[in-house]
Formats: sequence, C-alpha cells, structure tokens
Amino acid sequence: MLKIGVFFLFVLLLFLLSGCNSSERDKLPVPPADFLGNSEQITVGRLLFVAHCTECHGSLAEGRTQPAARFNPAAPDFQELRYRTVLPGYLYLRIAHGRKMEPFRSAGSVMPAWSAYLKEEQIWALVVFIHERAGGSILH
Repeated sequence: MLKIGVFFLFVLLLFLLSGCNSSERDKLPVPPADFLGNSEQITVGRLLFVAHCTECHGSLAEGRTQPAARFNPAAPDFQELRYRTVLPGYLYLRIAHGRKMEPFRSAGSVMPAWSAYLKEEQIWALVVFIHERAGGSILH
C-alpha cells in the first residue's frame, strides 16, 4: 500500500511538472541571478540543510534516515535523480509553503512551511544546494 502511495505521488509530481506550460512556469518565483551555480550559495544551502533538514530528509552522507522513513508520504531523499531537473521555482514554493500548498496538503505531507523561519535568500540557497546534491543542473 505504501509503495502504491509513493508511486501515485511520484506520478502526480511528474504530471504537475510536465503539465506546466511556459505561462505557468513564468508564474514560478525566480531565484536571484547570482544564486544559480554559485558555490557560496551552495555552501550556505548545505549548512542550512544540515541545520534544518537532515532530521527528516537524511544527512549528507547517509541519505534516508529512520525518522524520514516513518512519514507517509516519505520525506524525499534529495539524492534521487528526479531532483536533478526539478524547476527551482517549484522547489522554492515547496520549501516556503510546505504542507500548506496543494496537492501536498491533500496527500498528507508533514513538511513545515519554512518561510516563517527562513529568509527568501536562505530558501533559494537550499534550492541551489538540493540541485547540487542530486548532481543536477539548475533549470530556469
């Protein structure tokens, strides 16, 4: 049952991302120009990830943690290949709004809304780091 739920969420995510036409992509937030691929921002994002995200998403070395596995849906492991091509604006919204954003609220996400705790620049640094962690390139 859990595998079916995870598969459904993955398919839903792919559907949402593939369904974005250029006008919908234009509505996504855009990172500051100097953030993409910036090694300083990657470092800031890494430090923020270690401080705020590893409890649910796993440490940099180990990937998925035991606490992360208890969530349904499971907290993503950002080393997964699919995070190489996720749009930065989508990740920004997901981090900023967490479970308050649909379709994640309906799917039972437990992700907190980090915009109450982190500045916009810090969230963008996390986005840049997540792409780097997955071994991907930043897409606009």
